[in-house]
Amino acid sequence: MKRKVSFITFGCKMNQAESQAMAEKLSPHFDIVFEEKMGKSDIYVLNTCAVTSEAERKVRQTIRRLKKSNENSKIIATGCYSVSDPEELKKVGADLVLGNLEKKQIDRLLCEEGIYSDKYFWFHNEKYDILVPNEPYGDRTRIFLPIEEGCINSCTFCKIRFLRGLKIVSLPTEEVIKSIEKFIEKGYKEIVLTGTNLGYYGMDNSETLEELLNQIGKSFADKEIRIRITSLYPEIITDNLSTILNSYPIFEKHIHLSIQHFSDKILQSMHRKYNRKMIYTAIENLRKYDSKFSITCDLIVGFPGEDEEDLRILFDSIEELKVLKVHSFRYSLREGTVAAKMQNQIPGNEKKDRLSQMDKIADLSRKNYLNDMLGSRVKVLTESSSKKGLFGYDEYYIPHNVQFHEKKIEKGEFFSTVISSLSKENKGVVSNVL
Repeated sequence: MKRKVSFITFGCKMNQAESQAMAEKLSPHFDIVFEEKMGKSDIYVLNTCAVTSEAERKVRQTIRRLKKSNENSKIIATGCYSVSDPEELKKVGADLVLGNLEKKQIDRLLCEEGIYSDKYFWFHNEKYDILVPNEPYGDRTRIFLPIEEGCINSCTFCKIRFLRGLKIVSLPTEEVIKSIEKFIEKGYKEIVLTGTNLGYYGMDNSETLEELLNQIGKSFADKEIRIRITSLYPEIITDNLSTILNSYPIFEKHIHLSIQHFSDKILQSMHRKYNRKMIYTAIENLRKYDSKFSITCDLIVGFPGEDEEDLRILFDSIEELKVLKVHSFRYSLREGTVAAKMQNQIPGNEKKDRLSQMDKIADLSRKNYLNDMLGSRVKVLTESSSKKGLFGYDEYYIPHNVQFHEKKIEKGEFFSTVISSLSKENKGVVSNVL
């Protein structure tokens, strides 16, 4: 009987793709399960996140719980936290700690114990591969395709660039196209392009993200698929990029923007490469060809020095732009970053209150956007199908619930629908199959 390995993934879509790729390396010799936190697996692989102190706390909590309930199981920690503080993970109970480079050799290192984490792997290695999965994470309908790794920005609050590497590594356009072809042959309808900072795609091999997207559009324009992009920075949303995304029907009419704030003062303090006007211009570019083009974004409250005027600008911008969804965060002090040493740090209880205020504004923004979509005809990709109804996302990344339908529609199939009403708590919409 094969031993069971459970993968538990924290953080970004890049981590989900890499967990799947690691699982595929082990699958010939082990039974693989995903997200099993309370079961009895022989080995647990935790693909960790270090973007906030809360993310790290959840990792430590999970390791302690697993160690207590599964004392004979082996616990392997990998990912960004494993680069940031491998000793801490070993201290709380991890038997083996693998960094972001070493996770790529998990099949070779599985039987080891101790710490295998080169903090400066990106400096010591001239070239290293991107982990690309062959199947979706945990048998989901969409498959994540990592195409870039590394970031050379100098944002004052972020340490992920050190953990993922200050060197850009890209999957060549030819390999991206081959991967998409392979996924289509297997029947997958939604492919999500992901990376540490997609704006730097191709810097290492004289290619660009715009050229890649245009090539993808031309190569698969006649296919019934959907291409989604996980996250972009506002300064790279040119009119040309917007034209490409709106010209080919395979591209989702949605972009997740890594914005973080709307106040010029705070953006400058964060050392971002854009200002509020550039954010508005980016969104105007995207909505020039389709006024319904949806925007989701990351936003931080409680950054050092943030005052009432900064908050007013932040909240007004969310509402004015009718953002579909805000991934909201309280500023988290990251040791070793410039922002950690800044004056005027915001107290924890005040950050909590500001987050609550922003979430209320974000809910209103979402409601206003969804209200504008009422009556729109869209195409939904089914994520689940049962007697109770259908669930899936349309090309604007709006979640749909369909309770009654006569047509037999299976998981992974597209269907056309008209948005009829908002679902409870404005989390999505209710629609009817056409």
